[in-house]
Amino acid sequence: MTPRQLRVARGFLNWSRTDLAHLTAISVETIRNVECSRYNPAPATLKKLERCFADHGVSFIGDQKMQGVVLISKARRKG
Repeated sequence: MTPRQLRVARGFLNWSRTDLAHLTAISVETIRNVECSRYNPAPATLKKLERCFADHGVSFIGDQKMQGVVLISKARRKG
């Protein structure tokens, strides 16, 4: 997950940094620092973020050359 992907994913769900912080138990400051490329998050932090977004229908795709964010509609989500 890149900083830009994180910002886009929040935008898809219309979440503030505070919203994401509450859902993941990650501080708003850490989320801001990741989004602004101040530092790379720990693997455990990335897993929390990815899991939270996956639980809400957002997936991260791509490789070194191309990255993206996909929002799966509620009608297509399981559960």
